[in-house]
Amino acid sequence: MSSCATVGYIPFGPTGTSAEAGWLAEHLSLDVRLAGEAPSLNDGLARTPSYEDVEAVVEDLLGHSAVLAEGPGGLIWASVLRAHGYGGAVTVLPYLNPRRWDDVAAIAVYRRFARDGDRVFVGSTPSAAIYRSLGIPATVGEPYGIDDRSFRLRAGTASTRLRLGIPRGRMLIYAGRLQRDKDLYRLLRACIKARLLFDDLQVVIATHVEDQQYAERARGGLEGDGHFHFVSDLTPDHLADLYAEADVFATASTSHFETFGRAPAEALACGTPAIAPRYDGFIEVLDQPGGTLVDVVADHAGAPCADEEHLLRAIYDVLSARGSATRSEVSLAARRRFARTVTINRLGYLRAATPALPSPAASAAVPATAAPALPAAWRRALGELVALPPAQALDRLWQRGDHERLAAHDAEFVDGVRRSLCATPGQADVDLRACL
Repeated sequence: MSSCATVGYIPFGPTGTSAEAGWLAEHLSLDVRLAGEAPSLNDGLARTPSYEDVEAVVEDLLGHSAVLAEGPGGLIWASVLRAHGYGGAVTVLPYLNPRRWDDVAAIAVYRRFARDGDRVFVGSTPSAAIYRSLGIPATVGEPYGIDDRSFRLRAGTASTRLRLGIPRGRMLIYAGRLQRDKDLYRLLRACIKARLLFDDLQVVIATHVEDQQYAERARGGLEGDGHFHFVSDLTPDHLADLYAEADVFATASTSHFETFGRAPAEALACGTPAIAPRYDGFIEVLDQPGGTLVDVVADHAGAPCADEEHLLRAIYDVLSARGSATRSEVSLAARRRFARTVTINRLGYLRAATPALPSPAASAAVPATAAPALPAAWRRALGELVALPPAQALDRLWQRGDHERLAAHDAEFVDGVRRSLCATPGQADVDLRACL
């Protein structure tokens, strides 16, 4: 690494620390300078901090050879940097799919400031297709992958199971947020039916974030059934122990938020077969030994959801030991694909004092999906936004009144995003760039 190469780092939230910045420094031996006092631009335009506060952070970043910003708001940071004359490369890790007016407006403004050396990484091909339909040449890849020090084949895991009071027997695990968009009730219904087929089945729901009302209803519906276990705030090693103890990981989630299937990737790295809907990042994560995809159908409201019958069948097949791959084979394949020591090399270009342009392979065309349509009110607002000079378009992001009005159409856009995330490649029928 050149002694001149430094990387400015803007974390997702307004915190003074960042585990991700530490990983970058550790694995790539980079000189990473954390923008510790940076306010978050990921909370929506209605809650955007003052422009003066953002400018103060940007001034300290201008001398770095590259800047990496986390979250959808990273595109706004990139725009402000360029408005202040920054000529280095900017990398953005949105982590999330575009899902609201704020995201689409930020993309439209960023396109006025983008340069060839910039990179935007997202965790799935369907997500990249949505970003590309909005004019962002996103690259598929999750640079931080999974912690391969914890998520691997493990010995001595029974002690964690015993400590948590989970009896012996077959075990199914779900790990992730316990919130409505994860469709946990659908998974639990399938698990209740699976219990009729396997009387020793233990079902573990491991969560770190939960909607209290949604979680209480889930727990209440299973009160008195000693085969369902809700555990929370596990350390990575304890969660890895449970993955290793489990016979199968399963989820019914068709969420429109995260783009990378992190939990099933972790389970696979521990040698545990994984089941998930044919949706967003799951499609690619489960494309390996031990992975099973479940068809997606429309629910009563026309929204995509996992086919419960197929989900139950997949659980039955795995618990009946019908898989052909050994745990070692499953783990090896997953660790080769998702281990952080491997995936973080996607950011290896940051080692250069002047990061090279993305290669043609990194910018290769992503198969198109059915692009989500923009609400009519957004089309009009975007037309006005892109007609402005770049600096004035950026300033418009801080004019909150319009954003609150346009955010009323977020749910309409999300419906289209969710359909796009389960669309078959090649079904594109709208190019949103025509509106931008």
